[in-house]
Amino acid sequence: MRSGSTKKAQLLGVELNLISLLFSSISPVLNKFSLVSLNPILGALLTSVFAAILNLILVYVMYHDFSIIKNKWVIFLGLSNAVGVILQYVALSLLSPVTVTLIARIYLVYVFVLSYIFLKEKLTKLDYLAIILCIGGSIFVSQGRVQIDSIWGILCAFIYPLMYAVNNIIAKYLVKDNNPGNVLFYNHLVSAAMLLVYALFVPGTFAGIQARAVTFNFFGAFFNGFLSLLLFYTSLKYITAGKANIVRALGPIIVIIYSYFFFPIQITTNIIIGALLLITSTAIVTFTKADKA
Repeated sequence: MRSGSTKKAQLLGVELNLISLLFSSISPVLNKFSLVSLNPILGALLTSVFAAILNLILVYVMYHDFSIIKNKWVIFLGLSNAVGVILQYVALSLLSPVTVTLIARIYLVYVFVLSYIFLKEKLTKLDYLAIILCIGGSIFVSQGRVQIDSIWGILCAFIYPLMYAVNNIIAKYLVKDNNPGNVLFYNHLVSAAMLLVYALFVPGTFAGIQARAVTFNFFGAFFNGFLSLLLFYTSLKYITAGKANIVRALGPIIVIIYSYFFFPIQITTNIIIGALLLITSTAIVTFTKADKA
């Protein structure tokens, strides 16, 4: 009976992750459009502010359980998110959404290493197989798609996933004793405060703001910073951080599908093979025996 309930919990965690992925994958496209008139710092600040407001409304309306999180790790949660958001916007301002998303698959390696070190999450043989298929699938999908036209952009694209990996490991730790909505609110609140202080010291941060760009930014924050992360944080109650992020390796496929409608993208054999490998890795995580999250 306990095995059955554990399996149901794992399936719920995977389902929440897949829905989360559908929302988060549209964000790189929306944020790319918002950067027409917003610099990366302002874009990151607005994202955190919008997400914090949306999440505060959610906590009061749905959960009725707003509480102060006194754990010191909340500061590091917000700091890692703030740095990650800024670097992601810098990368998007210099590279295409598809390129940024594909490079960011290194995130999977980061999160497994950090999960093993800090959360003591153990890997099974099937987990290793899923990781190999995931990395292989990302390589197939990325062949001929990564445009190395900015070293600074490439560097940011490699570092920001590390910040998000750190953020998710801390979130996994905090949601054990706190409502996911509260954790997410403090994540964005601390990020917004830090980004605001930073923005005030950078000349020209608030110059040339256009309503259209702010609108794109708002919807990017709604889909990714609010809705997607809320589902992801909730899923961490049911599955390990490692398994959760194997599922999210499907991200490049979703981004390519979304980007197809705005940017010239050719569906090649490599993309199809890569997609099948990524789907297989997700299936392994979904249907193999669940470990305690």
